[in-house]
Amino acid sequence: MFISYSILDRINMKSMLIHYFQKYIFLLFSCLMVVVVVVVISLLGFDITHAVITLTNFRPVEVVVILGVVRGKLDQRSLIAYNSLEQFALTMGIKCVRQEVEVTNFSKAVSTVREVMRRYAGREVTVVLDLGGGLRVLVLETFIAFYSLPRSYRKYFKLVTYIEGQNEFIELSEDMVVEEIEKGRRILSESLNYIEKTILEVAEPGTPYKLNEMHKLIKAAGIEVTKQNLWRILKKLSKKGYVEQTERGVYTVKNDKDKHWKLKQIS
Repeated sequence: MFISYSILDRINMKSMLIHYFQKYIFLLFSCLMVVVVVVVISLLGFDITHAVITLTNFRPVEVVVILGVVRGKLDQRSLIAYNSLEQFALTMGIKCVRQEVEVTNFSKAVSTVREVMRRYAGREVTVVLDLGGGLRVLVLETFIAFYSLPRSYRKYFKLVTYIEGQNEFIELSEDMVVEEIEKGRRILSESLNYIEKTILEVAEPGTPYKLNEMHKLIKAAGIEVTKQNLWRILKKLSKKGYVEQTERGVYTVKNDKDKHWKLKQIS
């Protein structure tokens, strides 16, 4: 039987399309079946509650427990807590690694914790950093160690902390924390006086205030200024890009992150 080349070509083309379609489906299912590997780095003091909640919620393959040591001595209560957490981790099939950090040597402590983070962040895994326990100085050292990492490492992390007595955690946004740090730097670099800073602190961004309302607001904050002077100050803030006059006698503190930074404390 005679078969034309055009028919053979179409048969071959159809076979090739089926072949590539099957490869595509296989790759698609392979991607969907990728298991996210989680590692937990947990600061531990005397109470393991926060660590147990973290392990239960995130189901890691490994937990690195960081213990604060003071002048070479580990508090026995921390050791008891670690042993209890280790047993709990083993029952869940989680590998438990112990890392002691000398908290009285600030620079060395930050370096040690940073190295632990760097070691795990380079493995293409999700790293949960549990800041719910441990000595306060260790929490501070860990926080600094984390933010001293390059952004290319920090992107692998989730930061969690806990509300005491509530048995629930809060996940901190790394971008949010960095933004707040930058806000502080920017606000200090601006030539704003005490009254101007107070206005930016007490006024709700995006909310329109009449001059009389703004005057009452800053008076409640302990600032004594005439309405005439307040009007001049608002004009100056408007020129600097912090305040917008939306209509006659009505002022709004901008909600733009590049123009307004909420102060935690005015000094």
